[in-house]
Amino acid sequence: MTYMFEYPQYVRVALDDDIENKYPRFGLYAYGEGFVTEKLRRMHFTGIPVLFVPGNAGSHEQVRSIASVSLRKSLKDRTPFHFDFFTVSLGKDHSALYGGVLMEETTYVFHCINKILSLYKGNMDSIILIGHSMGGIIAKGALLLVPNANVSMASIIINLATPYTPSLVLDNTFATYYYDLEKKASQIKDAGITMVSIGGGPRDIIVPANQVIDPIADINILSTSIPNVWKSTDHLCILWCKQLVLSIVRFLFDSVNHIQKPHKIYDEPARKLEALSYHFLHQTSGKKLYRYKEKVNFNKHGRWIENIQRQYTWESKVNNSEKETTYLMIRLTKPRDHITIETINLEAKDWLFACSASNVQGFSRVCDWGWNLTNKTRMAPDYSHRLRRVVDLNTQEIKYPDVTHVIVRITSEDMEKNVIVNIDAYPYENRIVPIKGRTWHITNLFSSDSSSLLNFGSGQTRYYVSLDKMNVINVELKNIECTDVKGPIHTGIELLEPWSPGTTQTIFLSETDNGPKTIKVQTRYDHSMNTSVTLRMTLEPKCSYIFNIQKGGIIDQISYNGTDIFPTVTVTLALCIYFDLVFESFVALAIIYVFAIGTCCSVIFLGSLAHGIAVRFLARAIAFSITWADWLLGGLNQLPFFTTILVISLVPATCGALSMVISVFLYFLKLTRMYEDYLEELLMSCLQHFNFGRFFRNRVREESRETSENTQQKILNHLLIFILWSFTAISAIPSVLVWAKNFSYNTRLLTEDSILLVCWEVLAVCGTLELVQISSKSSNSWILSNMLRFLSWVILSMAAATRPSFYQWYIPPFVALVVTVLSFHSIIIERLNL
Repeated sequence: MTYMFEYPQYVRVALDDDIENKYPRFGLYAYGEGFVTEKLRRMHFTGIPVLFVPGNAGSHEQVRSIASVSLRKSLKDRTPFHFDFFTVSLGKDHSALYGGVLMEETTYVFHCINKILSLYKGNMDSIILIGHSMGGIIAKGALLLVPNANVSMASIIINLATPYTPSLVLDNTFATYYYDLEKKASQIKDAGITMVSIGGGPRDIIVPANQVIDPIADINILSTSIPNVWKSTDHLCILWCKQLVLSIVRFLFDSVNHIQKPHKIYDEPARKLEALSYHFLHQTSGKKLYRYKEKVNFNKHGRWIENIQRQYTWESKVNNSEKETTYLMIRLTKPRDHITIETINLEAKDWLFACSASNVQGFSRVCDWGWNLTNKTRMAPDYSHRLRRVVDLNTQEIKYPDVTHVIVRITSEDMEKNVIVNIDAYPYENRIVPIKGRTWHITNLFSSDSSSLLNFGSGQTRYYVSLDKMNVINVELKNIECTDVKGPIHTGIELLEPWSPGTTQTIFLSETDNGPKTIKVQTRYDHSMNTSVTLRMTLEPKCSYIFNIQKGGIIDQISYNGTDIFPTVTVTLALCIYFDLVFESFVALAIIYVFAIGTCCSVIFLGSLAHGIAVRFLARAIAFSITWADWLLGGLNQLPFFTTILVISLVPATCGALSMVISVFLYFLKLTRMYEDYLEELLMSCLQHFNFGRFFRNRVREESRETSENTQQKILNHLLIFILWSFTAISAIPSVLVWAKNFSYNTRLLTEDSILLVCWEVLAVCGTLELVQISSKSSNSWILSNMLRFLSWVILSMAAATRPSFYQWYIPPFVALVVTVLSFHSIIIERLNL
């Protein structure tokens, strides 16, 4: 974890009075520690401005990790410049699920950017934006969606665990915000702003890897593939993971133009992208950006070694008295079109070259100079924290003229260390192991997944496992046998996705690790592309391996019961298979079944508890006694019209979502009351059974049985409606939370989505007036039921869209439409019966 060298301080920066009065919940702060805080209190800023935007329900204090490391680095390295960190407090408005406050927060951040730039009195014209979670979306929106916004106000955007594809879109305002942002996102690219999106990987269960991919970002990457990080972070850990924070800070320092006064971020996108790529993709050596020479001269009198073997390992001797530079020569011959070179403890910055061996020295040919290929190398994770670097060369892509060899140079300083060089030359096609996953078809719905045992012999360093049509992969190390290996055995597994370069998931195993040798890798299989994901295996050449690779587990057996619903099930199943939604559909069914069972248990065992809570709340709200409140609640249950007036009156005073939630709770109380009446009928029927004679007994039995069956069916019908009501009310929860958090500022929620507001009113009225009735005896029920089935199939087809989350907010309007149709149908049937 990171730490502060002195106590962190947050100095409030006041905006204009009209902005402060309009947004009393929000605030702008400057971060400082120790003596730096005094300059901030005087509003004296001389550094490069950085604004941190927290995520959903996040705190402005989350900036302290990045800000403190940056401050400590500038003091330690005595750099002629530093960064001024600002942060905003956006309250607890749950912006990740509610679109009503998104535009307010975005507009406020826009005003904060203008205020920060004004503090520098014209010396700064751009700012660095760092956003966490939804803060990254707000940061982009502040540059694109606010009227009079100027995209050039930012020079760099760094987003951490930002969902560019949201998981839940529960209102139209939220969807419109994302749509507008996507339409204008290209302006960021055109303005020359450098942008990076960083995800936490498998441990971030809130924003998974596929959601952090931004189409306009220069680099999309996971923390598992960032050099010197190589670990997955959860949604909050990504803010204080020291290795990741150091990479971000070093990138910022290498992006500063040291020549320009005052010091600013480079205007040229290529210079910023160079620093970005070095620290987040292809860091080859040190902590600072290093620019390699294109050509390097060699020492002819050094030791030149050429080994014609395809795979071998070279090791330096620590006590070797010879301190001359050593050159390992790798001849380029067909069909070995690929070469994997792995070095351990080799610290020289320039070490890999391509050359033409035209001169003769002794009995072999040597090179006078070579083209530098070190920029193609990358740092790799190591279990023992040794310096490990690796490169995968496609020899057909080396376009230099007359190239005959690839050279690995080990300097005299490195010869004093235990340098290990693993060389593996091979035809690429021979190292690809294809594994095909199963797809959902009628023929294999009832079968289980198969696994594949892979045997890798000793001598090879690199293998590629091609995974076709797999989303979750389990990799188990079954066996490993090694000979003459010094130190721990290192085995690396990297997931490569062609459609998401940079979002590599890296996992490494060791024989000394006491933990399980089974890992799970998640990927996003793209059905629109013919390419497949690949596991890049880095093996110890002195070991042989046996891996068990299989597709992740899914539901293996599905059964159906009933004959009258066979056509509906058949069509639904056909649509699920056609849209490839079988797994998702049965997960949804499982959720519904669990919720239905939980509702039944709640009605049976928690009915009195819910009634007591309602009585106490009503007594406190109107200052009545518990007895009077209980009597009033019972009266409201008997008078649905007055209950409807009471619930609807909450809409102009509070919000429509609150009336929806209260109507669901009242519906639950109605279910508990119906269950109590059902128990009472059973009890009375038993008493009547024992008190009457034999003549009346059969008649009483028939009447009680008919009454019991009618009550059971009525309870079942209302239970189905309650489940529908409850799932629809999920979209209302974010609005209620925002209203509750802002109650001290305003008793009414002014940012509620207008479409959903109408839906809540319709559902609340129909629910409290008990207009919705399910009847199976009507001649029109066949038409009505088929219309509802068709509507459900339309909703199911939305799940197969490219981004199904953007259609989630359609569910409340659809349900409101269905409820309206059912209500009119019930009224018409009642009139006909009369």
